[in-house]
Amino acid sequence: MWMEVQTSGKSIDSLLEKVFCMNILSFDYFNELYRLKTYHEVIDEIYNQVDHVEPWMTRNCRGPLTAFYLLHKFFTMKLIVK
Repeated sequence: MWMEVQTSGKSIDSLLEKVFCMNILSFDYFNELYRLKTYHEVIDEIYNQVDHVEPWMTRNCRGPLTAFYLLHKFFTMKLIVK
């Protein structure tokens, strides 16, 4: 039996600040994540790309960090458990 992973019932867009979400969706990296089709592929991407978690890049960069792109990817995947 398969069951969808339960969240708080809210969409990722309502859990994150609107500008933050728009930045995630507008960067090319998020569009590149469409190639990842499975949970394990996203986990591998996290392992290879994420070394810390902060909402915003520091210094002159103004985009969200990789971890938040991948978090958003998980929310859009509609994950299930056996």
